[in-house]
Order: sequence, then structure tokens, then C-alpha cells
Amino acid sequence: MNDYQITSDSTVDLGRARMEELGVPYVRLVYIRDGVEKQDGMTDQCALEIYDNMRNGVVYKSAQANPEDFMAFWTPILESGRDILYIGFSSGLSGTVNSAFLARAELGPKYPERKIYIVDSLCASGGEGLLLEKAVEKKNAGATIDECRDYAEALKLRVNHWYTVAELSYLRRGGRVSATSAIVADILNIKPVMDMNDQGKLIPRERVKGRKVAVRRMFEHLCTRADMKENRYFRITHADCMDDALSLKQMLQERFGGIPVHISMVGAVIGSHCGPGTLALFFIGEPRRE
Repeated sequence: MNDYQITSDSTVDLGRARMEELGVPYVRLVYIRDGVEKQDGMTDQCALEIYDNMRNGVVYKSAQANPEDFMAFWTPILESGRDILYIGFSSGLSGTVNSAFLARAELGPKYPERKIYIVDSLCASGGEGLLLEKAVEKKNAGATIDECRDYAEALKLRVNHWYTVAELSYLRRGGRVSATSAIVADILNIKPVMDMNDQGKLIPRERVKGRKVAVRRMFEHLCTRADMKENRYFRITHADCMDDALSLKQMLQERFGGIPVHISMVGAVIGSHCGPGTLALFFIGEPRRE
């Protein structure tokens, strides 16, 4: 009997409407401005407001979900007699998954007949979203919770992530690059091409001259790493740079015969660190490296 609920969190960056379509409830992380916390609304309007403010010098931070958030989120599901499969934000970027484990330790003894499975996706943004979509497909095809959990665990490191950002200064504020490197790179129009490694951390792989070259290199990495037997569509997320997203989509469709390419907005939590102009590409391919 497949009486279980797949759950996730707001960092999947699929948007509220898509999450409702998938039937996946999610715990909301928070973003912080001037000490005031707000829950991620998972709407384009919420993200666009943040990007406009960041361009004007406003600094945002984010905070992980805590165990109490998960306990409040999961308890009604357990009370309804359903098991839980949680696919969560990479432990390489957030402590949210650890909060989920702590919540399970509290809830498990209260609901000993229920299963609470936690998948540390080692993914973020549309990569986490892509893994979630694949898990929902598996469940809808009749997979048990154990089968669905095992499928997600086996697939997660094959979800490739490729990113570039408009300005390294945003990553500098989050401590991901040094101040000197960020200043020099921005002055010289040097753009990073980054991926997610096998520990779920964002790793710079190349530095190239100019935005168009960075976007092209993302496309080229997909061409060499993608498993086209597994990809029925590709996923792009962007932080208020739709023109670049559409340009990348065109490259993909010209190369791969009109394959569907789904585009969504980088949400408030991820966007508060990487900043406006971030572009990311996700697909199933070769296992991620160190």
C-alpha cells in the first residue's frame, strides 16, 4: 500500500503552483533583512522584490528550518496514518536536513508504527526540484516508500548542477569567495562556472571572460555529461535574468530536438546568497565529482 506522503522544503525552487501540482507539501525556510525574519513564499513576486533590493545594496541572510518546524509540519501527516518521505536541501549548504533528523528522533517514539525517511539530496534549487519530481513520478508509478527512498538515494548524485552568477560580490558576502577575488573578477568581467560536488557543496570549476561564454560553458558541460536516456526534460532556474534563461533554453532545444526545458525562478532563500543574475542548469548525467 502506497499510503505515504512525499515532503520537501522551499529551496526546491519549483514555485508554489508546481508544488501544488505535484501534491508535495513543504517546510518553509526563512530569509532575513535587518534582523526581521520572513518565510519563503515560493512566489516570483517574493523573489523579485529581494533582487530589486539587493541591487540597491540591501543585504539578506537566511536561516535553516529548525526541528520544531518539522515537528509541526509532519505531525498532521503522521496523525492521518501516512508515512513520510522527506527529500531535503543539501547538508553541504544548510543544517536543515540535520533539523529533520532531530525532529524524527522526537516523533519516532510517538508514532512507532509510522516510517519517516529522510533523503539528504545533496542538491539545491532546481536540482533538488528535479530529484523531487523524479521521486513523485516513481511514487505515482506505484513504488513503495522504501522503493522510492532507495531510488532517490541512488539518483541524487547523478543530478548535475551548473551555475554562473552576475556578480561575485554576492557570493563574497556569503563567504564563498574572498573579497579581493570578487572585486578583481567583477572589474575584469570574469564569470565563474560552478557545479555542485558529491558532498553537496558549490564548487567553482572555471573562470571565463564574459557572461555569454559562461552560459555557453554550462551548455557544453551538459552536452558532455548528460545521460539522454534519463532526461525527458531539462530544468533551468534564474534570478531575474529571463533573457539568459531563454538563450540557454534555445541552445538546448536546437541541440536536442526540441526537448522540453522548464524554467523557474531562483527563490528567496537561495537567491539571498547568490544574488540577482544567477543562472543555473540541471540534468541527469554522470555522477558528480569531488
